[in-house]
Amino acid sequence: MKINKIKLYNFSSYEGENVFDFSLESENKNIVLIGGKNGAGKTSLFTAIKVALYGPLAYGYVGTNSYYISKIKDLINSKAFQQNKVEMEVQITISLRIEREIREYAITRRWNYTRQKLVEEYYVERDENKLSEQELSYFQNYLKSIVPPDLFEFFLFDGEEVGNIFSSSSYNTYVKNAVFTLCGMDVFEIIRKYTSGYVSKVGDVGNDNLHTEYEAAKKEVERLEEREVNLRKEIKEKQTSLNDIDIKITEIETAFKNAGGITEKEKKRLEAKYKIAETTKVEATAKIKMFVEGIMPFVIVGDLVEQMKDQLAFEEKGEIYNYISEKLVSDDIKTFFMNEGINDEQMADRMLTMLLSKFKPEVDCKNRSVLFDLSKAELNYAHGMISSIENFDVNEMIRVVNERIQASDTTAEINRKLKSAMREEDAIRFAEKENRILKEKEDATSKYYETKKAYEDTLKELEIQRKIKDRIFQSIKNNAQNKHVYELSAGLSTIMDKLLMKKTTTLRTRLEELIVQNLKHIYRKNNLITHIEITDDFQFNLYQDESYGIDEILYLMKNLGTAGFCELIGEQGTKRLFEVSSANSIVEVKTLLEKCNDSKSIRLFKKIELNRLSKGERQIFILALYWAIIILSGQDIPFIIDTPYARIDANHRKEISEKFFPNISKQVIILSTDEEINEEYYKILKPYICKEYMLINDENQNRTSVENHYFFEV
Repeated sequence: MKINKIKLYNFSSYEGENVFDFSLESENKNIVLIGGKNGAGKTSLFTAIKVALYGPLAYGYVGTNSYYISKIKDLINSKAFQQNKVEMEVQITISLRIEREIREYAITRRWNYTRQKLVEEYYVERDENKLSEQELSYFQNYLKSIVPPDLFEFFLFDGEEVGNIFSSSSYNTYVKNAVFTLCGMDVFEIIRKYTSGYVSKVGDVGNDNLHTEYEAAKKEVERLEEREVNLRKEIKEKQTSLNDIDIKITEIETAFKNAGGITEKEKKRLEAKYKIAETTKVEATAKIKMFVEGIMPFVIVGDLVEQMKDQLAFEEKGEIYNYISEKLVSDDIKTFFMNEGINDEQMADRMLTMLLSKFKPEVDCKNRSVLFDLSKAELNYAHGMISSIENFDVNEMIRVVNERIQASDTTAEINRKLKSAMREEDAIRFAEKENRILKEKEDATSKYYETKKAYEDTLKELEIQRKIKDRIFQSIKNNAQNKHVYELSAGLSTIMDKLLMKKTTTLRTRLEELIVQNLKHIYRKNNLITHIEITDDFQFNLYQDESYGIDEILYLMKNLGTAGFCELIGEQGTKRLFEVSSANSIVEVKTLLEKCNDSKSIRLFKKIELNRLSKGERQIFILALYWAIIILSGQDIPFIIDTPYARIDANHRKEISEKFFPNISKQVIILSTDEEINEEYYKILKPYICKEYMLINDENQNRTSVENHYFFEV
């Protein structure tokens, strides 16, 4: 679209007929420069263009009403009321590409004020022929499809007001609508809404009760979904609060320990440890005493134990053996055998040998005599003592001794810690402070779990309601007479959803790149905004390059939490951190960095709050955004700007003059004072200017006249 000409008649300060020719003579000369002092009529011209194109829609009204009439009446030139016939007219001539043909249309709005009543006449001409009612309707719809009325600012740019766009919490909806509309995505959105709307209304065919039930179930699901979102947000906030309290507790405990304090918990732990160590020491001492008073002397002379064993073995059997061997001889046995009728001498010898072997001790009995002469009980005791000596474990006794030494060291260390603890009044002061925070944590924890319980209950209820809704919906589907239409619409709706998701992702990514690219052209601070992330709902997250030391990253993770740190550096910063550290999660990154001794810095991002930008910075950002959207859309629409440097400092006016205005659009109309586009910036713009106008205001007559020049000449 191109604006070729605009004619004003008795419009605001423009008395009589005034004509502006905006037609372009060359593609390289795309700027129409209109100069004038404050109050000369620049804003009136700006308003005239909006009113001419859209009538009531220029003020947000669907149709003509008393409010619109009042605004139009205020625009009638004051001298016009002194005439017999009070008239005001705005005519704007534009060129539109319809299909492959460029056509010229003249849009006229004429107002007659008679008997204190204002009447508007509106018509459109093509080739000097008025469009029919049907043609006019088609033209209006086509014009609004190119640049919808709610997107005035994208080609009717008011530098004084545009900065307010990002002051609103709904700016994301505005930007999303602009991108979708100018990039032709609104068509897909309309199809999606229409098809999904048909799907949701399919219950109209069939059982009315089912449809009523479905609507009720749908509303309940929507209510629960909203509650689920709010509760999830509340849980996150409460978790953040708990994390902050934990940090406070850690800080108090650290300060308490650094001051020599011992917490009640730590004191109980030390006392328990002391008790265990003291018990160990007593038990070990008893074992050592038993050893010293018992078998230690025998262990010392352990080499004599074997001799004693032999002697006892001899005294137990050797004396009996000697006695029997003396008394029992072979002839006695032979005589016994002969008396029994057995005449076998060899058998008598074998019998003797066998009998003696039963009593012969294992030790050598030669040269041995009885030393101890022990009773049976004493002998058993002696054998028990020998067994204890032989089975004694030296290593076990060493372990017991070491255990006692260690236990003794432990009790001494614990006594030292308990004696070096801070004064009681200081400990009480720390305890009171900690108790207050612990009470705060207790309350916060209670509220957190209450909210979490409510959230879990909501999820359960939501699941039930979704099943009810799905069941009713399924019944409606089964009752639908135009089931094939429904299925087609549902499939098309799904396709549109996927297409919109894919296209939206692509547009957001490209828009992010273009905004940063444009900022580099027109903004002097290269590091103000180096990276942009646009969310699914078109919320803007701005970042600048930032280098972080490993210690800085760890402190940020500790103080902000890992989630807060990821939000600070953004999605791309998080991905870059994963790549640098070869990690797959932020928890893994934290673990790796804690083990790292490297002092190198990592280049990431730092989030910048959009609402913290200065008004000038915000306007520059919006210019870069508009430029990016126009590039992205590929639309050929004029860019009209009033007060171009409203909040922009001198440092950036030169860049905007050199790089922005010559490139933003094929047709740029600038309304400026000599203080904004002064002689310096005029010289920069001069090669790109095709038309120049000067608005001269006669304050006495409140009349604006138009001359074909600007404030300066080159």
